[in-house]
Amino acid sequence: MPVPTPTPLRSVYTPSPFRRLPFHWWECGQGPDTLVFLHGIMAHAMAFRLAIAPAAEHFRVIVVDLPAHGRDQTYQAPEIAPTLDTLSDWLLALFEAIDAPRIHLVGHSLGATLSFLHARHTPERRLQSVSLVSPGLKLRPSPRTAPLINALPTSLARLGMNRLGIRLLEPMQWRRARMSPTELDAYLSPLKEPARLEFMLKLASDLVAAGDRSAGGHTIDLPTLLLWGDRDHLLPLDTAHRLQRDIPDARLHIFKGCGHSPMEDAPLEFNRALHDFLIP
Repeated sequence: MPVPTPTPLRSVYTPSPFRRLPFHWWECGQGPDTLVFLHGIMAHAMAFRLAIAPAAEHFRVIVVDLPAHGRDQTYQAPEIAPTLDTLSDWLLALFEAIDAPRIHLVGHSLGATLSFLHARHTPERRLQSVSLVSPGLKLRPSPRTAPLINALPTSLARLGMNRLGIRLLEPMQWRRARMSPTELDAYLSPLKEPARLEFMLKLASDLVAAGDRSAGGHTIDLPTLLLWGDRDHLLPLDTAHRLQRDIPDARLHIFKGCGHSPMEDAPLEFNRALHDFLIP
């Protein structure tokens, strides 16, 4: 893990079906069930750094790097396009690469969107539950934002990829927490690679252009946990209540005074909520 953690972690590279360019994840813990964390856009595995140790007490924990994020290499394959549809196919291939009979999926933001789409469309027998942390299914920004993101030159976007630039963005993600200088540097590292950053920007454009993807929750036949900050500037809270109504076996936990990343804004409360859901 790029940030110090008391839990021993292994960096794992596993060949993918995409020109055998490897998936990358961080792994620790043991248990009969495997807990898979999926981070959000322009983040990487360190987003769950405060949730790993508690989860590893009960589960084999895998913290995945999505395409172009962290140490992932699969994004270099021509068939991996920066779209939600492609990433859904990528996630299916990832599950095939993970040797686990029982999987619990925990996704944040983009990772939660992929988790929702996967649970909605895929009869994955190994999947035991899904936890959606601030899923980016219905964003506040207008779809007209997408062309602006897509037209943003990577060279210009890179100018903001420094400590000051991220400090200015932090209040948009967190209402309480702030990263340490070491964590800032770890967060920034992948964003300094032009090819990765270009992929992320195009993916962000596709995510915004998609509009409302929150329909179809009634088809999810899995225990589902919804985790939402009441001060999330990106995602309206009424979407959380709608998903709770739509998904047959869903429970909702709202974090008071939290922004878009409750696992960092309120880690103790987040870990308790996840524990109580997964280990009743």
